[in-house]
Order: sequence, then C-alpha cells, then structure tokens
Amino acid sequence: MIPIFFAVDEKYVAPLCAAIQSLITNADPAKTYHLTILNQGLADDSVQSLADLTTSNVAIDFVSMADKLRAQVNDHGNTLRADYFTLTIYYRLFIADMFPELDKALYLDADVICEADVATLFATDVRHALVAAAPDPFIAGDPITAAYAERVVGVPAEQYVNSGVLVMNLKAMRAQHFSAHFLTLLNQYHFASIAPDQDYINAIAHDQLVLLASQWNVQAPGEPAPKLIHYNLFNKPWHYQTVDYGEHFWRYAQTTAVRERLAAMQQAFGPAGAAHDQDRMQKLVAKAQQTTETAAVTFAAVQADTGTVRL
Repeated sequence: MIPIFFAVDEKYVAPLCAAIQSLITNADPAKTYHLTILNQGLADDSVQSLADLTTSNVAIDFVSMADKLRAQVNDHGNTLRADYFTLTIYYRLFIADMFPELDKALYLDADVICEADVATLFATDVRHALVAAAPDPFIAGDPITAAYAERVVGVPAEQYVNSGVLVMNLKAMRAQHFSAHFLTLLNQYHFASIAPDQDYINAIAHDQLVLLASQWNVQAPGEPAPKLIHYNLFNKPWHYQTVDYGEHFWRYAQTTAVRERLAAMQQAFGPAGAAHDQDRMQKLVAKAQQTTETAAVTFAAVQADTGTVRL
C-alpha cells in the first residue's frame, strides 16, 4: 500500500480532482494506493466529487485537521504566496504524528499532474534522511529569491527545495520530534517567511535531505520527459489559457466531473485575476528582498548563533 497525502481547502477541490485522475491513470493496477485528503472542512458536493474518483486499487479518505492544529499554531503573520493565511500550508508537517502507523508516505500539492506512476517516486530511498524533494527553480532562478534562500533560510539556493512534492520518512520525523521542533521555532521566533512550510522544511531538514530529480517536480518549460508537473505559484491552467504544460492538465481534467467547473473558473479569472497575480508576485519578491535586507531574526541567524534550527 502506497500512502499519499494531499492538503486542500475548498478552492483547490476541482484542481485536485484532475490531479487524482492523473495519478489513477498512471497507477500500476497491481499496486494499491491510499489517498488521504487533509482539509479544513469541505462542502458535501466537493467531498462527493473527490470520493467518486475511488477505484478498485485507489482508496480516498478525508481527515479534517483545522481543530487539531489551531490550538497549536499561533503564527498568522505569514501568508501563502503573500496573499492569505491558511492552516493547510502546515498540514504536511504533522503527518508523521497524525499517522503513527505509517513509516513512509508521499505528500503532493493539489496543483500537480502525474505523468508517471508515483509508486516509483515512493520507492526513493529516504532511510537516512527526513525527506526527499526537488530543488525549487523559482527560488534558484531569481537573484533576489536566491539571496533570500542563502541569507534568510540559510541554505544554498540550488539546494533549496520545493515542498509541493515530498517523500517523507515519517518514522525518522517522529523519532526526531520534527513537528514539536517546528512548533517551537514557529512560536518562539515568528520568522518572516515568503513560503512558511517550505522555508521551515528547508531550514530544519537541510542536513537530512535527499534531492529528487527535477522530473518529479517540473515547473519550468524545457523538461523533455516530466514525471510530475507542478503548477506552482500563479501559473494555474484553470486560470490562464496559455500555461506551460497546460495541455497535460486538461488532458486529465476533461475526463472528470468537474471539467465544467474548471472551465468556468478560467473564464471568470480574466484580466482582473491576472492583474491580481502580478501584484502578488511583486509583493512576494519585494518581501523576499526586504526580509533579506532588514530582518534581524532569521533561520540563518538563529542557526549561526545557537545551532538549534537544523535537526
């Protein structure tokens, strides 16, 4: 059985349907896959749309997480993509404790499309690591965000990983009290962050990290044989008609019951949505630059002073 976790709120249900359909299409019929959808509470019709994707070898369950985490997390200052706060960005950090029966799992963001069997990804050897993840091309490819990775998070930009695709050594995360360590850092330091969960994973797990091949988290054009495509940040095919690898998304989306919903989302997004995305991107980069230049309390500074950030 291959355990796979997603974390969504209501706005990502329709894209998640396409992601799951792509996973199912490329799954090995001889293997079993158990999908757990971590959420803050979903509408009944959304739950039904997702549950209807269940097949003979792909099971889908739902776990409501909000109440379990709200009492533990008091940092609402950091926001996803410099826009809004949602507990779903932290859910992946608690999987090890929430599911003590599992020693290993995959975590996938909802805005992905699988073009290969994720059982191959699950087979990644993480016995001597906490997680496996692919480098983040957005962070490494911009001088402002690259400086942020190195001077704020405290890791080389080319080794700063994206948290949207993770192979997680849950047994090791429990043994090293990963989530408790995360909460201590979060609540003690309130680090300024442009990618809260991702920055914490990089800062904490950098010394126990396996780098995945870029084919398992493709975000930029030019990858000849993508195994998993990630529509990271703002380039969503359900928002824009022209997006890198957009045809991959619609190949699977068109076979789902939410295809009309996705098309309506794209139609409604329009110029106003595009302008809002541009504004958010500018704010994200500006925050990265400001944090790099002015923040006194950073992951890198605390690690240098105390050595207590990394596990």
